[in-house]
This record gives sequence, structure tokens and C-alpha cells, in this order.
Amino acid sequence: MFSSFPKTFRKNLWVFSPSELLTSFLFALFFFLAMGACFAEKPGADNAFLLTAFFTLIWTGWMYFVALRRPPPFGWLGLIRGLGPWLGLVLCYSLMKPLVPVLHPQLFDSDLRNADYHLWGKGPSVWQTGLMGHPHLTDFFSILYLVLFLWLVGLLVYHSYLRRALYQRFMLGLILLYIGGFMGYLIYPAIGPRFAYPEEWAWLQGGFFFRLAGFVIDQLGAKFDVFPSLHGAISAYLLFWQMAHDRRSLFWGIPLTIGIWFSTLLLGFHYFPDLISGGVLAGISAWLAPHLEILAGAFRRSLHPPRVWLLNLTEGHGDNYGKLAGRLSELLPLGAEISPGLICGNVPRVRGEEPLRQALRDIGEGPFWLRPSEISGSKRNTLMALKPLSFEQVIRTVFTTGTKRFFIAQKALKVSAVGVCRSFPPKNFQLTDVEIRITSLPRGDELILRLTPNKTLFKGWLDTPWNYFPPSFPLRGFELFDIVTLTRRLASRWKQFTEVEWVLSEGKVYVLDGRPVRGEKT
Repeated sequence: MFSSFPKTFRKNLWVFSPSELLTSFLFALFFFLAMGACFAEKPGADNAFLLTAFFTLIWTGWMYFVALRRPPPFGWLGLIRGLGPWLGLVLCYSLMKPLVPVLHPQLFDSDLRNADYHLWGKGPSVWQTGLMGHPHLTDFFSILYLVLFLWLVGLLVYHSYLRRALYQRFMLGLILLYIGGFMGYLIYPAIGPRFAYPEEWAWLQGGFFFRLAGFVIDQLGAKFDVFPSLHGAISAYLLFWQMAHDRRSLFWGIPLTIGIWFSTLLLGFHYFPDLISGGVLAGISAWLAPHLEILAGAFRRSLHPPRVWLLNLTEGHGDNYGKLAGRLSELLPLGAEISPGLICGNVPRVRGEEPLRQALRDIGEGPFWLRPSEISGSKRNTLMALKPLSFEQVIRTVFTTGTKRFFIAQKALKVSAVGVCRSFPPKNFQLTDVEIRITSLPRGDELILRLTPNKTLFKGWLDTPWNYFPPSFPLRGFELFDIVTLTRRLASRWKQFTEVEWVLSEGKVYVLDGRPVRGEKT
């Protein structure tokens, strides 16, 4: 059995996501650091190595399960797989407590405390006086400190289950953030002002949430997780992410981030330089994540897999998989949603039939939609291509039309309407320059809507569906609104008349195609 491990990993290397491979690298790094400490016979190295080896074995078992089972990136198993890299990071974080005293026993709290003195002139006492004699305010900031975990886990679940198009970019940035934090803890360890100088914080009192925060830190904290502040770095990264992908949430994201930063100082968990370094780390991670995503996509493409999940497409895949896949790869990084599906083809039947059958079983029972990636994607051709096919019809079509073509296979939905958003890219482009054409199926009724905003509702500050869709419009909602704004962004990118085709099914909007339309004038 053990001899099959390397073969299974090598055969299914393309299955692993970039975030899973990066987390595996982190486990390998910690394992060799702990093993090196054992060879050096450092005090406490034996226990640190045993715990590191145990956690590494857990992660290796999970990766072997992924390689063997190849769970698709959707459904409940996809949610668990999406959370896997972060849970691996949690295990790595818990290794800081045994590893840091072994690898670097010296603490640098005095240096960080002196930096506070140079910055403020009073040192940590400038923050102490803020909560003195205010136990209810202490509880309030303890709540803010704990809310970060809810914010982080909420976005993890959201991107693992509902917005997979942006999952890899989000996770890669988060993993880079954790790696930077872990390296800081190993190289420059400190335990924080409240624990390094307890006599200066003896006055700090609070209620239930203050005690809860203390329990979380005592039982689950790494003890040496001060410089850089991951609390400050993660909150800044989540704020940067929402600035780029969901600006509607900034009205609560900005004050929450400010509150989290103040809570780490007022509760004595961090020095001010910790927060500054955390903010810098968050900016670097957010900037590097999209570039790393493209490089990872190019690497996975070089493995020539017989199938690639649409939800894992990156910009680097477009040229390889044809025009339609290229347009989808343009849409996905912008936040579009698609139904579960895969790209297949360009492989001999003897090599590709079994993986294609497995992929079709993963996305559920048919019927399926099958579209050649070479089709230009006009409205007529796309609607004709939506003819549902059975399981065997998909297999027969893919492997009897030549191995030089790629196909996009998706589970056919119970379609209630098909629409096309059309937008114009002149100067001072407005959302009112979007036109929506809706064709109801199967009756074929057509409705054309030009958006007309209500200019009295904070126009320029709040972009919401109720600003633009009249009450009589039957398909109002944030998801449809996202398709409209996506169309506008594509028009701005391509500088030409643009349309995005979508399907509304069971209250969910799915993007089918997006393209610039040449020769049209506003």
C-alpha cells in the first residue's frame, strides 16, 4: 500500500489546487526545521518534532485522499476541500508554540516596547489609559477582537461554496499572509506587552467577553505570535479584498478593521510596530496573489490533464482551451459565476474517457450542456448549443468529432429565462448605458429593459439593484445586478460595445458567455 503513495501523487498531481500545494510546502518546511532541531539536540526538540510529524501525517493523509478521490470543487465535499488549506494553516499555526522556543528562544519584546516609546513618547501606557475604569468598553473591544475570526471564516465558506471563481486568488493571498507571519514568529519572536509586562496591565478588567478572549488566547494562541500582527494583517487583507471585489461591504468593513486594530493595542496583545508590519504584509500578499494564481494556472496547464474544472480556470488557460474558454477565463477573475462544469477533449479516447465519465458523475446526473470551445458564442449558436444531452451522448460527441477540439460540459439547468446584458463604453460610462434583453423559455417572450436609476438615493455612493431596476421588473436582485456591473467592467476593459449572456435558473444567475461585439456604435 505504501508503495502506491508516490505513484498516486505523481499520477494525480494536476488534481491539487495551488493553495493545497503551497500549504504542503509549509508543512514540509516545518517538518525539516523540527527534524534539524532534533539532530542539533536542542532542548525540547523531541516533543516539537513528534507533534510536527503527527500534524504533517494528518495533512499527507488528506492530500492522499484528495489524490485518490479527486473531489470536485463544489457541493459539500467541495466546501470541505476548500476549507482544507486553511485548516492546514491552523495546524501550522499551532506548531509555533512548541517550535519557537526550540528554534529561537530569545524574545524581542524589549525592542518592540522601545519602538513604542520612540513613536509615542509614553510607550504602551498611551493605550492603557483608554480602557482604565471602563470594563464595558473593554468587553466591546474584546468582541471586536474575536469578530475577526467570524469575518475570516465567513469569507472562507463564501468563496469555498458560493464564489469559487475567486477562491484560488483569495486563498493564495491568505496563505502568503500566513507564511509571512509564521516566518516573523520564527525569526523575531515576542509574546506581547500584556504578557511580557503583566505588572503594567494588572488594572485591565472586563466581563464575559474579556474573559472569553483571554481563554482563546491562552488555550489556542501560539504565545509567540506578535510580530508581525496576523490580527492586523488578516483584517487589512480582508479589507483590501472587499475593496477590490465587494465595495458594497466597505461601509462596515472599514470601521470594523479600525476597531480590530485598536482592540489589539488597547487589550495589550500587540505593539504598534506589529500592526504596521501586518499592514505591509497584507498589501504585499494582496498584490502577489493574482500573479501567483496565473503562474499556478500555467503550471497546471503544463501537466496536460484530461479535464480542468471551469471553477479553477485562470487567465492563463484561455489561449490553450479555445475562444469560449478564453472568454470565461476573462469573466471568472472579475467575479462571474458559472454552473458546475469542466473542459474536456484534445486527448485520445483511451486516455480521456474514464476521467470524463468520472467528471460527469461528479457534477451529477444528466442531462448536460455540451459546447465546443471554438464556437464564437453568438446568441443563436449558444442557445442552439443548450440542447440537453445524455451521459452517453456527451461521451460519443466528445470522442467522435476529433481529438483536436475542446468542449465545455455543464449540467443542464431548469431554465426559466435567458438574458443578454448589453453595455456601451463611451467616456463617463454609466450603469444606465446597460440594456438587458430577456427571453423567457419555453414560450419565447422577449423583454428589453434600459436601466433608469432613481437619482434621489445617494447616487454616486450606493450602487444597489433598487436604484436601477423598476419595481415592475421581475428579475431584480444582487446577482443579476452583479452581471450588469460585470458587463460594464468588461466594456470598460475592451473599450467596445459588450454583451454578457446569462441564464436565470431557480433564483441563481449563471454566466454563459461574455464578449465584445465589434462594429456596433452607441
